[in-house]
Amino acid sequence: MTKRERFLKALKNETVDCLVWAPNFDYWLHVNTAEGTLPEKYRGMTRNDIVRAIGGYIWNRQPGIKASCDSSIKTKKIDTDETTITEITTPLGSVRCIHKKTETEHRTRHLSEHFIKTIDDIRIMKYIAEATYYEPDYQPALKALEETDDDGIVLNGCFSVPFIQFAKIDAGYVNAFYLWIDYRKEVDELLDTYFKKYIEGIKILADGYADVIATGDNMDGVMITPPIFKEYAIPYYQECKKILSEKGKIFEGHWCGRTENLLPLVPGCGLDVVEAIVTAPMARITLKEALDILDNKVVLQGGIPSVLVCKEGGTKQDFIRYINEVILPLKTKRSFILGMSDNVPPNADFERVEMVSKLIS
Repeated sequence: MTKRERFLKALKNETVDCLVWAPNFDYWLHVNTAEGTLPEKYRGMTRNDIVRAIGGYIWNRQPGIKASCDSSIKTKKIDTDETTITEITTPLGSVRCIHKKTETEHRTRHLSEHFIKTIDDIRIMKYIAEATYYEPDYQPALKALEETDDDGIVLNGCFSVPFIQFAKIDAGYVNAFYLWIDYRKEVDELLDTYFKKYIEGIKILADGYADVIATGDNMDGVMITPPIFKEYAIPYYQECKKILSEKGKIFEGHWCGRTENLLPLVPGCGLDVVEAIVTAPMARITLKEALDILDNKVVLQGGIPSVLVCKEGGTKQDFIRYINEVILPLKTKRSFILGMSDNVPPNADFERVEMVSKLIS
């Protein structure tokens, strides 16, 4: 059985003959390459070849659609040393957001000002959504499948749950909840527009070549409470699942927050896989407890909290002990793929990532 065949079987919740180890270190690679701090032995190597070198399975993320707006929408970006300002102008008015530099030029920027501040901005964002159109962009996945070969799988990232797009990205959680309470009708109209537009995009992805279609939710049960999840996430997931399953696609949710209160709602919600599930010591739930809650009905991909691959999270011996005591007892368990929760950080002790294949063999 090839790595690709085994990975696909595991994602489909079928029994496999050994534990699939799918490390996600794209951010680590991007930052260290850009800052000139990549270990010498990996310089000039692709992500895929580094995964092969450390004995992992390739988890190859690629875009699958392109978005464009009609001519009534004008977007302007202004870059400074410290910020990127994005301004979108429509016939109803303008909205803007600001991303601020964090540590260095090549690291993720902080979204310090959101597009939506007032009810008027909700109307503008609804206009922008209605004027947005999607078209296929299948070439990256085709190229990725060729490059990945039999060593892993290819996935297309896609939209977040509409409520998360509104609350986390468009408005910021605090302001979003005030707007949601005060202007429920207008917020729900925006979310309904997102829902319909995102489903248009999902249909395009379903006709593409990627093995997996993965949401960008960054799901967190502190901000997305069980009642909100039931009202807004489950109907969206189930509609996506209906479309994707007809085309043989695996549907995966990116769940990198504190989700222990939501896990009981996952079986039957529409997701085939929850990826990047965060467990102790970064959350109030152990890996075994999370797997027990999912009850072999949904696949969990994760198991190595990011802090454990950093010196701040303990010694190398602490890491080895975690693998031996937490991961190895689950080695033959169905519905489990070993991965990162959520990413290998730029300051990681990468030797720990290198060790995993031997430790679980």
